[in-house]
Amino acid sequence: MKRIFLTVLLLAAFPFLILIWIWFQIPSEKEIKGCLTTKMFQVELCPTKPTYSKLRQISPYLQKAVVLTEDSLFWEHRGFDWNSIQKNYEENKKAGRYKRGGSTITQQLAKNMFLTGDKTLIRKGLEALITMQIEKTLSKKEILERYLNVVEFGNNIYGVQKASRHYFKKSPSELSIVESAFLAMLLPSPKKYSASFYKKELTPFASKRVRQIINHMYQFNRISEPEYGQALIELESFFNPPSEVIVDSEQTEDVNQMTLEKLELESEQEDRY
Repeated sequence: MKRIFLTVLLLAAFPFLILIWIWFQIPSEKEIKGCLTTKMFQVELCPTKPTYSKLRQISPYLQKAVVLTEDSLFWEHRGFDWNSIQKNYEENKKAGRYKRGGSTITQQLAKNMFLTGDKTLIRKGLEALITMQIEKTLSKKEILERYLNVVEFGNNIYGVQKASRHYFKKSPSELSIVESAFLAMLLPSPKKYSASFYKKELTPFASKRVRQIINHMYQFNRISEPEYGQALIELESFFNPPSEVIVDSEQTEDVNQMTLEKLELESEQEDRY
């Protein structure tokens, strides 16, 4: 009888224990605003460190390219793009499998800062709660700033400062329209899409995608007509990394195996869960 009573008591208490566990997973405002090592990739994220780039130190072209490609309604929504979520749900249902997600920049920041890469409903639930906490704690500019300082741009390349130095030997503030479009192009799958850097020329997929991003920046009034024309001229001779870049054999093999059709298929199916 005593054993039955204890079992019933534990079952009754279980939901409350879950709620308590969830409560302790939600970061405080102090944690969100302060310095930390991200849980996803163990990247140091600290607004007071010299390795951190303030938004005013990041090219407006990159800011516009990333928002346009990753989360076009970023400045309007409160953490969730419900139209995108509905659209992706219908696509997944039609495909009969999980094909793509609908993560906003804030959701991606929440995941990078405080969660792991586990693809579970519990993690998605925590992501939603942390997203709301981030939107409540930070301004939109602060969210974008932190995102650009922590997001992955290639193999062991995290944050815009490291990415701009690695790919273009310049500071984030000096990035051109084409360079910004290239970095924005990398985001869905940085390790794969950075192939152009190691191949020393844009792959067919990268060329098509970078041009598309530049066209969208012009069509949606992110850049002027003279800027658009100059970007198209620059694109013709892009991408020529420094000759001293060392290409490892494993990366070279990956590059040689890439085709436009394969990359386009991978891009369409890229998991932003």
